Amino acid sequence: MSVRMLKALAAALILVLPLVGCWDTKDINKQYLPAVMGIGKGRTDKYRVILQIPNASGKTQFLEKEAKSISKAVDLIRTDSEKNINLVHLRLLILDKELARQGISNIVNFAVRANDISIKGMVAVVDGDFEKTLYHEISPTPEVSSYDFFSEEAGWTPNQSILRIWEAYRGLNSYSEDMAIPMLSNGDRTLFTFKGTAVMREDRMVGTLSKDETLLYNLFKGKYSRGTIEVAQNTSVMIEKAKIKHHRHWSDNGPSLVTDITLGVVIMESPRDKKHAQIEKEMREQLSRQFNQTVKKIRDYHSDVLGIGMIFRPRLSERSINEWKSKWFPMLEQKINVHVNILNEIYLKDPDVGS
Repeated sequence: MSVRMLKALAAALILVLPLVGCWDTKDINKQYLPAVMGIGKGRTDKYRVILQIPNASGKTQFLEKEAKSISKAVDLIRTDSEKNINLVHLRLLILDKELARQGISNIVNFAVRANDISIKGMVAVVDGDFEKTLYHEISPTPEVSSYDFFSEEAGWTPNQSILRIWEAYRGLNSYSEDMAIPMLSNGDRTLFTFKGTAVMREDRMVGTLSKDETLLYNLFKGKYSRGTIEVAQNTSVMIEKAKIKHHRHWSDNGPSLVTDITLGVVIMESPRDKKHAQIEKEMREQLSRQFNQTVKKIRDYHSDVLGIGMIFRPRLSERSINEWKSKWFPMLEQKINVHVNILNEIYLKDPDVGS
């Protein structure tokens, strides 16, 4: 082979090599990128899958199908769609409340096994009309998405729970912890309204927590920043710091746990003549009563949604871990003590205002 031919071949390779690896690249204009997938009970089949596909104008396109499996329903949507369906941008998985009561293990396993769904996506349960919530729209706002409702940088508060797909999968396979799923419905002037939290036992919904009760769940999970609490009339505080210390004990009667919660708060509104000691006392008594009532409610559901089993796990044998939810958790004695420290004040309300 001549030197001239070798140079020509080298030049051709230089031009071709940058294209290697891009041969299967797909035009983004020929793809639908759903942000939300709704999974409900079908009218004529087992599952009904609804995809929300936002566009640049802020409007949303909806595609749906029914089938005996979720993957088949998605495949049917792909079959009838003029563009390819790519789930790589899916941020929120919304489930019908009826399905949550029947069991969601198949749904979670589908989401984890699907190659194009991120396990960092959020999971939520619809409390109300599933179709109305999924098809609900507000005025076109390209900068607002369903995902923002759960973003800690965009409006989230400790009265809302958060559950990611990978956390749901972990909860399904955990001997020492159950999961909690945020509940929502369509809003009036907003995309969603947060209704509370679905308490799960293994893969089935067994009860609910209100927005106020969800605060305790987030405190146990280390998520408490910027939570606002109304202590009494004309008085509200915001949580800035939280410290939790657990005192666990195991006797012949089974496990017991005493939890000390110390909250550092900032006074948001309060009458000028109201002493700090009085506010601390009212808040301590109110939250201690509320948290212990919530603990009893959760225990009656036989759901370890607070993850108490994880606290005892280092002391449990493998057999005791396997028996935690069925044998030991129902025997648990639990108490919560609340301590309050006022850090400073933002605004003092005139006691005559609003009287």
